[in-house]
Amino acid sequence: MSWFERLIIAIVMALAIAGITLLVVQAQTEQPPVTTPAFQVNYDTCQNCHNDIYDDWESGEHAQALDDPIFAAAWEEQGEPGACLVCHTTGYDPATGEYNTQGVSCEACHSPIPPNHPIDNMPMDDSPTLCVGCHSGSHFGIADWELSAHYQRNMSCTVCHDQHSAGMKTIVGEDADTKDASYLCANCHKDAMKNFPTSTHAEVGVTCVNCHLGFNINDSETTSAESFDEIHQAPDHSFVATVRTCNQCHSMQMHAPGEAVAAAAIKIEQAGGTATPEPTPAVTPVEPVTNQPVPVSPIGFAAIAGLLGLAGGMVLAPWLERAYRHYIKEGKND
Repeated sequence: MSWFERLIIAIVMALAIAGITLLVVQAQTEQPPVTTPAFQVNYDTCQNCHNDIYDDWESGEHAQALDDPIFAAAWEEQGEPGACLVCHTTGYDPATGEYNTQGVSCEACHSPIPPNHPIDNMPMDDSPTLCVGCHSGSHFGIADWELSAHYQRNMSCTVCHDQHSAGMKTIVGEDADTKDASYLCANCHKDAMKNFPTSTHAEVGVTCVNCHLGFNINDSETTSAESFDEIHQAPDHSFVATVRTCNQCHSMQMHAPGEAVAAAAIKIEQAGGTATPEPTPAVTPVEPVTNQPVPVSPIGFAAIAGLLGLAGGMVLAPWLERAYRHYIKEGKND
């Protein structure tokens, strides 16, 4: 038997095996039709699957936005204006004065529910624009936030804030006081925190939030509000330490704000520098990671099977030829 004949037999065998493999793989990789769950999913059933998250939300400020006693007293004193319900309820309709749920519920950030949830994930809006819609106190403005280095690095509010409990995120493995955001600062700003624990500021109890978020040092042990006005006072989210924060402790040692600015300008001019800070380069956002597996092309399986069939055909060609001739000979004898 010549090599050419063996090659022809091997090619025929490879094509046959590759074709069968392609048909089998295509049949197995066909996605079944998406079916709607047997039960109707609504926001009242979230607790059935997300009990831990629901417990955090139920005990947090978002769930109690309408029932908070400080808010309730101030709201009643002002004549219960409907404008307050835009943020203190979910789905408020000013035309009818009605709302879907009390407080900030699941619907506020996860809407609308996909028809076939939980097969499809719920949508999630964690953009700063959504948060600023309600958290727009005298210190917190979208303009200040957009000037911050956090914003330029595409950080969202949920990097530091737990959207369900409406509090600060906790540090895993640390005995951290969740009322003080300084623990979160140290988690990222490791270089800046290397020498801080031994500094004079740290020795007297000054933390990151005192200078960079505008919290008075006398109130560093708690950030809870005790009046209606304090509820609407948000930390300065530009995260820039100012002369005002320094003057909380160094009022007798500092220049007046205007004098300090003038002195700084003179010093920069004498040094031949510029007062314009270098812009912080923006970091390209990382593409979100999906938990859906990437399907493998059936052609790849067919090609591998074809190569195996070609190799097997070259080896089995002599036996296949003998079997064929024996079959023909037996047929003639019959």
